[in-house]
Amino acid sequence: MLVRNAYTHDTRVEKEARTLVGAGYRVTVVADGAAGLPEREPRAGGETVLRVARRGPRLPGLRFAVHELRLLRRLVALRPDVLHAHDSNALLPVALAAWRLGVPFVYDAHDLWLGRPRRERGRLSFALNQAWYTLLERLLVARAAATITVSPPIVDHLRDRYGLAAVALVPNYPDPDPEPPPAPRDLRDLPGGERLVPDRPVVLYLGGLMGGRGLEQLVDAMALVEDAQLVLMGDGQLAGPLRERASRLGIGERVHRLGPVPPDEVVAHAASADVGVSPIVPSCLNYRYSLPNKLFQYMAAGLPTVASDFPQVREIVIGSGCGVVADTTRPRAVADAIGAVLADPEAARAMGERGRAAVAGRYHWGVSAERLLEVYAALG
Repeated sequence: MLVRNAYTHDTRVEKEARTLVGAGYRVTVVADGAAGLPEREPRAGGETVLRVARRGPRLPGLRFAVHELRLLRRLVALRPDVLHAHDSNALLPVALAAWRLGVPFVYDAHDLWLGRPRRERGRLSFALNQAWYTLLERLLVARAAATITVSPPIVDHLRDRYGLAAVALVPNYPDPDPEPPPAPRDLRDLPGGERLVPDRPVVLYLGGLMGGRGLEQLVDAMALVEDAQLVLMGDGQLAGPLRERASRLGIGERVHRLGPVPPDEVVAHAASADVGVSPIVPSCLNYRYSLPNKLFQYMAAGLPTVASDFPQVREIVIGSGCGVVADTTRPRAVADAIGAVLADPEAARAMGERGRAAVAGRYHWGVSAERLLEVYAALG
């Protein structure tokens, strides 16, 4: 497998690697090097990590090309039977290594790569990046022996855009509930959590604090919800601006940012909140087609959920009865949805129970693992 990060907490890659190891495959994850991390690392899931440091000329384009070449050489030296590209930024080294070795490769689209937001990147840099990956995807996606992705709309998009016979849906569902379940945790026990008012309902957002995810609208909505307090559990470039926005709205004391916790502790901490919000807005095609991980984390934690009214999200939230959907571009609509959930504790409790049951029965990694293994079995 090739993943273009340092592979510290990439839960999808970890779950896929663990699944394949459990099925008898020997898995090596090649990742980018980073300061303080070992070049070679055995992992608890059974996979071995090999990190490749980014060295070479300081000229950005040349440095990029040199690193791609070093990744290619590392992949070829391993002489694998199958290669697996995690997202489009892993496609070129994987496809070239597969061609050189005469082995199949899997393309795993964690996102709709060309539909992602520009964020803080300059316009020229973003345009060049889009042009490069447009070319790579046109040349290489159809050459993959199998393509897998995370949500039904991305399945349809990739199949139609590249004329693929099939794209396998392997959602990034959470792990099944462990036996015995972990001891509950409390958000108030985390650093900064002591500022939470004990008897005031907690509205929880899990994930990165980045633009285009509906966070500004969520903070605005909290100004319209009496008494409740918002916990933003994560890091990102919007941490400061969101704090300033809350202060301007006069709700600074009701909006709290807590740092992220280890992935295996997220659900246990989330369970101490009263409602989970997945407020992503259709600011780009990738977000419009997304099936956010946080949605399933809230469900696993037994939280009633307020989520974006996208077809693939509505199917899960309304279909399982675990919450409500709303037009998350409108703060008033978000506030009304949160208020409605908080106003009926008994109905909220039932939503949480239905969500937990839906994850236990259908939306868990065991289902995705079966689909992944079916894809690999078909490779021959």
